[in-house]
Amino acid sequence: MTTSWPGDSATVVRWLRATLHADLADSRGATVKGLDDVKITADLEGNDLRHLAFDATRVRLEFDWRASPDLAARDEEAADRHEPHPIHEEPGTLREIRVRAAPIRIERTDVNIDVQAFDLPILWQTFAEPTDPRHVESIHSLTIPDDVGPARGTFSASIRTKDLVPLVTSLLRPALAEIGVRLGRVKLDAARDGSDGIQVTAYAGGRWKLLVASARANARVQVSRDAVITVHEFTLGSRNPLVAVALRFARKPIREIVGKPYDLNGVISAEGGATSVRIHDLRVTTGSELAVSGRVN
Repeated sequence: MTTSWPGDSATVVRWLRATLHADLADSRGATVKGLDDVKITADLEGNDLRHLAFDATRVRLEFDWRASPDLAARDEEAADRHEPHPIHEEPGTLREIRVRAAPIRIERTDVNIDVQAFDLPILWQTFAEPTDPRHVESIHSLTIPDDVGPARGTFSASIRTKDLVPLVTSLLRPALAEIGVRLGRVKLDAARDGSDGIQVTAYAGGRWKLLVASARANARVQVSRDAVITVHEFTLGSRNPLVAVALRFARKPIREIVGKPYDLNGVISAEGGATSVRIHDLRVTTGSELAVSGRVN
């Protein structure tokens, strides 16, 4: 890899594609198929990226909940490594970035994603040697500071309402199988309830050893435009006496959740350190599609 960083637009695209492959190869529990079909375009002007785009349409994401000894060993090895300091660093600005998939396929379900951001500060970093000996491209880095200043953006995601059950089932079934639970029939529905509320009803049946049972849940969730989520109602029950008794132990933490606002912006500030980033105009719509959208600045 060239020591000139960032070099030109083609160099940036090659680095991004190589880094994407390396990062996903090290991901735990997920497999991405069709990664070579991701379209990456970049327009570099000096140290500024005027435009950067990722189009992951038709890429397939699959999950495997089984633990990988190889990945566990890699995690332990990475934890022992010290974070290196760059020997050279250049500031720049990412004027526009767009990440879209229309759609991306998660397991066997199509999900549409569209994220855009503008005026992000970036740092082009060069190290004395690759930070990961397995990947020569890791001698360079493109990072975004925690505090992104005047950056702004929009995001949206949608899925057909009728595809909710297949998606949830495909994600839960292998995870539950690892602990000996066989997931059976699943029902899930999300419907509009007022101007900012969503009524969610769910039913799931399953089997653990000789115990065959089902459980049902009902919740009303309020989502405000300034990204505050509040669960106003939550009921949980089962016709099976043994399961009903077990669910009693879950009711206390559930009661603690009901009525307590969950501020997504507060979580971003506390966990991400990006105190200047705030979500506005958060909307959740239901109908033939379940969609989430909003803007960030």
